[in-house]
Amino acid sequence: MALPHIQNSEAGRNYYEPYFTSLFEVYFTIPAALQASFGKDVNLLSEHVTKVGGLELDKTPEVKQQNYHGTVRSYLAPHIGDTSFTITVDLTLNLRNETDNYIYKLFKAWNNLNYNIETGESEVKANYIAEFLRVAVSNRKGDILRDVTFKDVILTKVTSPTDFDYTSDEPGTLSLEFKSDWKTEENA
Repeated sequence: MALPHIQNSEAGRNYYEPYFTSLFEVYFTIPAALQASFGKDVNLLSEHVTKVGGLELDKTPEVKQQNYHGTVRSYLAPHIGDTSFTITVDLTLNLRNETDNYIYKLFKAWNNLNYNIETGESEVKANYIAEFLRVAVSNRKGDILRDVTFKDVILTKVTSPTDFDYTSDEPGTLSLEFKSDWKTEENA
């Protein structure tokens, strides 16, 4: 057995770079129905992302079991239970020109396409989906290691600040949840 010394570490001796989960970018598209009002703000969204989740892309079928005289036989199901993806994104909120909460307004308008709680109006899928949401994971030099593009993205949840506190100095954040039925992925 080799002693725990740097000379016995292939990763250490060969300067392997760690895989950092803080080196990523998120790129958004929005529904065509919102382009005229919010198209100029789409590229600004990426700089406000603090966290993305839901990249569990390596799904496998569930284990099914049969009982036989007090023993259990295990098999993989012939199909994957849920083939869709749920992506979560957290963003910081900023005010443009001191009063324009442009990030919140964009996602509120998108959510209103799904169902406008003030009027009862709703849209058909073709009008409330975005073409894609892309997550690119890179190394320190900016080389993309993993590039995941979720297609036909549905905004399913918007969580904006609901509690206000005189003793808090933290800027507000917005949490979003998206659903996509399919994706493409490239790995370096």
